[in-house]
Amino acid sequence: MAFGRLTWIGLMVVALGWALLLSGASAIDMLMHLVGRPPVEGTNPAAITEATILTGFGLAILGALQTGFGALKRFFDMILERTSRNAPKMTVDVPPRAEKSSVVERGLLKDRPYTLFGDGTIEVETLLGLRRFTSLQDAYEFIGN
Repeated sequence: MAFGRLTWIGLMVVALGWALLLSGASAIDMLMHLVGRPPVEGTNPAAITEATILTGFGLAILGALQTGFGALKRFFDMILERTSRNAPKMTVDVPPRAEKSSVVERGLLKDRPYTLFGDGTIEVETLLGLRRFTSLQDAYEFIGN
């Protein structure tokens, strides 16, 4: 699995926290000296290292989630594109509402609402939205068993 930049930064922060924890107060004193600030009296080195480790783990988890959800989004986008490209061309253009022929029947087709028109076309509410088919058989084939 490829980790994103945020995950690696989080893991580096965790490593820094463990290095500070294992080295004791001397590493924090050296770090403060490098930054150019004097150590503050009353600081708790253990609390600083614990917070650093937890922050690093939080960043690493956030980065892994970001990478995982990005891959999941790309997967579903690819599936939707492939499905729309390979979908059978059983639908017809839906004319404006005023031009529809008279409604013959309304009901449920495999738990989906449908409307059957006098010209033999059928309009079914699918997962992709309202679709109009040339026949009842075409609608059954599109929805599946």
